[in-house]
Amino acid sequence: MELPEKEPSDLRACPPVLDTGLMKSEIYTSLPAASEIKHDSKGTNISLEVTNETSENEKLGNPSEQVTGLDSNEKCSVSNKMTVNEDKENIYEVCKSKDSKIGEIVVGECQLTTLSPKPLHFPVPTLNLSGHQEPIISKPWMNDVRFPGKSSVLKLQNPEACEIFKREKNIEMFQKPLGLMIPHGYCKFHFNTIRGCERSLCKFAHVPEPGDEKVCMDVFKKYISINELCLLQRAVNIFMEYYRKFPPGIYFDLQVLNELLLSLLKYCLLKEVFQVVNLSIMIKMLPALKILLQIFEHVATMKLRNAVPALIDILCKLVEAGMMLDPEHLNYIIKLLCQLQASKQEISAILEIKSRLQLGQFTRNWKHDLDSALNEVENYKEKDDWTKLGNLYINVKMDCEKFVDFQRFCACIAETLTQDYKEERPSVPFCEFAETVIKGPQNSEIDKTLLGRIGISAMYFYHKLLQWPKGRKVLDKLYELKVHFTSLKGLTGPAKVAPRCQIVNIAAEIFLKSGSLDGAIWVLRESEWIISTPLWPCDRLDVLNRHNLLCTIAHEIIAKSLYRQAFEVLQNLPGFQNPQETVELSQPSLLFNKLLDACIESNSLGMSSSVAEFMVSKNIPIDFSFLRRLITSLGRSCLWLKARTHYKSALSLGCYPPLEGNLYRKLLLIPCYLSEIEMLLAIEIFLVSNASSIQSPGTSTQVLQIVLKRCEENKSRSKDDYQAAVKRLILAARLSDPKLFIKHMTVNVNKEQVYSLEHCSALKWLKENMKWAGKVWLFSNR
Repeated sequence: MELPEKEPSDLRACPPVLDTGLMKSEIYTSLPAASEIKHDSKGTNISLEVTNETSENEKLGNPSEQVTGLDSNEKCSVSNKMTVNEDKENIYEVCKSKDSKIGEIVVGECQLTTLSPKPLHFPVPTLNLSGHQEPIISKPWMNDVRFPGKSSVLKLQNPEACEIFKREKNIEMFQKPLGLMIPHGYCKFHFNTIRGCERSLCKFAHVPEPGDEKVCMDVFKKYISINELCLLQRAVNIFMEYYRKFPPGIYFDLQVLNELLLSLLKYCLLKEVFQVVNLSIMIKMLPALKILLQIFEHVATMKLRNAVPALIDILCKLVEAGMMLDPEHLNYIIKLLCQLQASKQEISAILEIKSRLQLGQFTRNWKHDLDSALNEVENYKEKDDWTKLGNLYINVKMDCEKFVDFQRFCACIAETLTQDYKEERPSVPFCEFAETVIKGPQNSEIDKTLLGRIGISAMYFYHKLLQWPKGRKVLDKLYELKVHFTSLKGLTGPAKVAPRCQIVNIAAEIFLKSGSLDGAIWVLRESEWIISTPLWPCDRLDVLNRHNLLCTIAHEIIAKSLYRQAFEVLQNLPGFQNPQETVELSQPSLLFNKLLDACIESNSLGMSSSVAEFMVSKNIPIDFSFLRRLITSLGRSCLWLKARTHYKSALSLGCYPPLEGNLYRKLLLIPCYLSEIEMLLAIEIFLVSNASSIQSPGTSTQVLQIVLKRCEENKSRSKDDYQAAVKRLILAARLSDPKLFIKHMTVNVNKEQVYSLEHCSALKWLKENMKWAGKVWLFSNR
């Protein structure tokens, strides 16, 4: 079929659109299913394999515009004798003229070999739409539909047909920054240089994080303006990696998407074009109609017969997703397909769409404009019919053309769900509404995001009214729907501008007040215990509220003997994770000591040791009696390594008399209140510090003395206490490996027992233990 020679008189009226349901079913039944579509055109060495599965790279899409073309009579005069050899000559000339090193472009299965870096010189018929008004971007929210055949993947059969760019460019140009403002944490080489990052393992991000969509758009604009092949390919990779994971937001720019596709077409990167278009369809952001027509023109110009099934598949998806095409557009597409010798099955698919268009079956199903939809919201609110409100949400989402309008509609729903509260109403409107939305036929991650934002507004509403059970139901529903609301903001009121710390605080408090400690801890873990960061700043009051909330949770958890969870909560108090945050240590010190005491009492020595180490590392005041009990328990359980570690910490903190009086002297003073474990550790230090003297020849006559000191606090105690200390000292010597022998010598003027340490046993102990004991007691930081 050919277009009329004269320009269409009026293309401004938007034709009716096929009913999507009819279109999908009738097109599918009108075409026989084929497992593989292959046609070879003259001068073309490219085949198109058709597979049953649609790859992730095929799931793409974006908005619609118009196209201007060449005169159809001029395009029909092109000789069919042009060959791909001429194409390769054009490629070679362009490669020679470039003075920049694009790098080695190795074209495998991912890239077409016969594509020229710029369009060929002979004209191809295009539709002249110079006087045509921009079409409306319709239905960008609907799901895609597949071509009745099978999805296609372009595969290279003749890699030798493409020239490889080998010429070097000035190295400074490749390393010179491109001028982009890249946030901290992103790889500057990857984003901001032509050469890119050459590290095999880079610790910096190569793909923008969620919430940094503006970074994506800035990068795309810069890469498009520079127009380097390697940068355009990098832009495609960033686009695919980011929008596969995160939905488009307020910074998404359709014009940037269209310019990226045009730039890719200029470099003949057809495979990348298909990737971007398929993903843009998936995220409900359709490219311009002009881009679609230019893709068809490019395939016809290059005579890429094997690309036809993939093109028709994309066309069907775009039509189903809401792209508006006039009959003239379809006539022009059919004309291009005829030039490519498309099969009857492929032409009939386009004719089916056109026939429905002419019969008026492609009518817009715009049941609710925004104003009428808002009126319906009020109506359902008066009737307390939240299920119908959910159905209204689904219908408006399918029909709404602009995401901004749809956000406004969702904000109205959020206000409706949090107004005119009736205490006697047992149900929670948000839960009924969310259940209906999530059961919709085409729910997506965008729906979960919006439900999370609406849910946050509802959560704030019930928190303000102290309605803990109903707030809990909102949070339970978000958890059930797997909505990660802790990284979102509300849609209305204070929740719209609340910092993340405040949102997490309120959610945790609702769980706590409704009797769910597990829920409170889950919310905090889900948010990764975040308080205040450059990306999520919060004020001093939010930090104080978090501190009080965690202390309350810790009290309750310790009372339930959940020591590990309590330690996790206390470790994430403000100030411990972020050094810039100041923390008042009085209350945390009481809680940590309470936890340490409980762990020791329950003989949870591993947890006790971890708590004590954390307290020492963070300079949290520690109760010496608890620390001494821990050391004694560790020694009695033969956990000597931990016992010695904590004993050194206790010495540095002043828990025991300073060592200066004992080191390098022949006299050891041991307080009588020490346990046998503490006495043994004191003797070990005494032996190591006097090792050179003990091991020197001729020093066997020197006496090592141990004095069991009476303490001021023990003066009022009975003699039995002191005698018990004597027994502990003898036991400490026996616990040693090898055993040490002590002998009673005398009683000094203070009525304190004085003992001598037998030289032979001391010498034997040093011979067997000096290797590790020297490292432990002499060469450590404490």
